[in-house]
Amino acid sequence: MRRVLAVGVAAVGLALVPAGAAAAHPLGNFTVNTADRLVVTAEGVEVTHVVDLAEIPTVQLTQQRAGVDTDRDGRLSAAELTAHAGRECARVAPLLSVDVDGTAVPLEVVTVAGESRPGTAGLATTRLTCTLLAPVRPTATVGFSDPVALDRNGWREVTAASLCGPVLRADVPADSPSGLLAAYPEDLLSSPVDVTTASFSVRSGAACASGTAAASEDEVAPRGVDALTRSFTDFLSRPDLTVAFALLSLGAAVLFGVLHAMAPGHGKTVMAAYLVGQRGTRRQALQLGAVVTFTHTASVLALGAVLAAGALAAPELVVPVTEVLSGVLLTIVGGYLAVLAVRRLRAAGHEHDHPHDHDHDHEHDHPHSDLGGAAPLHPAAGGTEIGHGAGSLAVATRPLTHSHGGRAHSHAPLPDGPLSWKALAGMGVAGGLVPSPSALLVLLSATALG
Repeated sequence: MRRVLAVGVAAVGLALVPAGAAAAHPLGNFTVNTADRLVVTAEGVEVTHVVDLAEIPTVQLTQQRAGVDTDRDGRLSAAELTAHAGRECARVAPLLSVDVDGTAVPLEVVTVAGESRPGTAGLATTRLTCTLLAPVRPTATVGFSDPVALDRNGWREVTAASLCGPVLRADVPADSPSGLLAAYPEDLLSSPVDVTTASFSVRSGAACASGTAAASEDEVAPRGVDALTRSFTDFLSRPDLTVAFALLSLGAAVLFGVLHAMAPGHGKTVMAAYLVGQRGTRRQALQLGAVVTFTHTASVLALGAVLAAGALAAPELVVPVTEVLSGVLLTIVGGYLAVLAVRRLRAAGHEHDHPHDHDHDHEHDHPHSDLGGAAPLHPAAGGTEIGHGAGSLAVATRPLTHSHGGRAHSHAPLPDGPLSWKALAGMGVAGGLVPSPSALLVLLSATALG
């Protein structure tokens, strides 16, 4: 019973306590972020190449096809990460371009390092550091290019400094805005730095200062870890699970799902406007919500299965692609609704003349007399009779459906009618197609916990 109460308290705490900036990778759980720091030394141009892999790319490193988890225990040890860093640095070194005084100089691997850092939902992130050297001291200019991370989503920065005199005419800053990917500035998270090239000049013959070229990282708390998260993750990883614990966990999952549904996103405003504009019913609102829920859950399960199978090389591209597909579906549904609206407007104001190729006979076979003593008129088809019996007045109106030259058409406005199931399904799929990264992390974390 104590265990059940503890789970309940932890669940309510997780639901009510807002997550801080360290609750997840600042740039997203799919990102691969890169920083290059160039420093002119007496030995040449030293390049510190740092790669920060968020939770999802780190999970991929544990898969068999990556060849990093050599003992296949589902975890990356320090030795495995160091070996992986050595292979990555050897792969990256010939791809990075360094020009010293207009001449390309190949980079040599000096040191490598790999470490695992705590991330969110009990998962880890990975940091790889390569120290490389172009062994030619520049006397005039230095050029640099890093094409390695161009095909991945994430932060990309380049900085330049010198231990041998000042850096002149540099097009990149001297200090890393992120502390070499250790502390991302919050004001730049919505528009991450995207720099992969640099050029600058130095003074020939300048004296070189003693000291290390490596930039120290800012001391920050590990990402994604706080006391509540760590305790909850450790608690869930215990093997003595009971039925009561499983049921309470299921209830907590439903609670989290409800809170997630109340949060912004998934086109809720668009769907609400759609239902109101189409005079939707409560039942149709529930149907729409069911489609969104099913699609959203299915997208997370499908992506999780693909990631678990190691069949996706660049998972960070999935969310942008599904966002585009969602936008296309919304555009199609919106176009369909616009066509219906135009048709209704045209039908409501449909007044036009029809030329006739025949004469109308306006002769009457009854006398025109005062209505007070005349027999009641009989309304024509489509007309309306006002009153009853003697003294009633028949008003002839044009039938809503009639023909001209044998072709029938209607002047009646289009009925609103019930919402189309296809339109509801399209809106629901568009709203739920984009997978939730946080839900995917929970799924992968649960898989890792067994």
